[in-house]
Amino acid sequence: MSDITQFDKNFKIDTDLGRSDIVWHDPARPPFSLYGVYFDGECYRRMPDEIAKNVNDGVRELSKNTSGGRVCFATDSDIVAISYKRASLWKMSHMALTGSAGFDLYVRIDGKEIYYGVFVPTQSSAGYDSILKFPTKEKREIIIRFPLYAGVTQLALGLCEGALLERWNGYKNERPIVFYGSSITQGACASTPGTDYASRVSRRFDTNYLNLGFSGSAKGEEAMMEYIASLDMSCFVYDYDYNTPNAVYLEKTHYAGYRKVRNAQPDTPIIIMSAPNYDKLNSDMHKRRDVIAATYDRAVAEGDKNVYFVDGKKYFSAFNADGCSVDGTHPNDLGFYRMAQAVIEQMENFWD
Repeated sequence: MSDITQFDKNFKIDTDLGRSDIVWHDPARPPFSLYGVYFDGECYRRMPDEIAKNVNDGVRELSKNTSGGRVCFATDSDIVAISYKRASLWKMSHMALTGSAGFDLYVRIDGKEIYYGVFVPTQSSAGYDSILKFPTKEKREIIIRFPLYAGVTQLALGLCEGALLERWNGYKNERPIVFYGSSITQGACASTPGTDYASRVSRRFDTNYLNLGFSGSAKGEEAMMEYIASLDMSCFVYDYDYNTPNAVYLEKTHYAGYRKVRNAQPDTPIIIMSAPNYDKLNSDMHKRRDVIAATYDRAVAEGDKNVYFVDGKKYFSAFNADGCSVDGTHPNDLGFYRMAQAVIEQMENFWD
């Protein structure tokens, strides 16, 4: 079988870091700032295992996927390298490996994150080493995003010997936005970790966030909603829909989940979303949208002045027709951009 790298060397993945002056650091220790995940001694997690196991098996397993994880720091190193180990690798035919299993890097300049590059993963299930290089040695604020659909059991960050390493200046808004939803919320099928909609929203407002998207497993269970209600957050994005077995189940759980969060946090902005693939054929998206709209209408009628609605019927009526999905369900990067813009429009009602 022919190898594309025989004809185009730009497709070659270079596993040779090519530097002898790399010093390795543990990103779970200061001065690094870790967001969206924590290291429990065995792996990086998005939520505690003792809570996840009481939700469902999917949440327990997928909480070890690192979607929304970030490590931030300041350095004048002209290189940033990673050495990464994972327990396994899911290879999906409709999602780029750079998004599901790769890390990417942004540089923050004057409060704005600028994409710099991706640490391109190999096909190895064990992990990989990769390096990104800068043309100069000067102080930069670095944000590295973790894989959307892979676990991380070991991670080391490499900088050049003698490089400055300092704590970064932090987010403008350190209290996180909490996103709860399905595979779409988790990030399927973004091409890199930074192109899902949660990441895009975070960058717009220079805001920390927590991604609680669980592929096939977001069913609005009481244990999950109680956990979310307990979190210290600046805003809650309630993107819960796709994984319910039908609209009847959704109706039984959707308002109840909203009410549990609102009772615990009377002043927190809540953004309620319906499906982006509103125009998907042969589905009950219209019924589901109406259930979610009913939650919003009821909340407003009850006097909630800090609830907002991203209505799929309004924002995503031609989602698939406009080529915003890879498979009729999961967004591509254009689809995630569209989703992010719809959420941002609502957030601009209460954030600068």
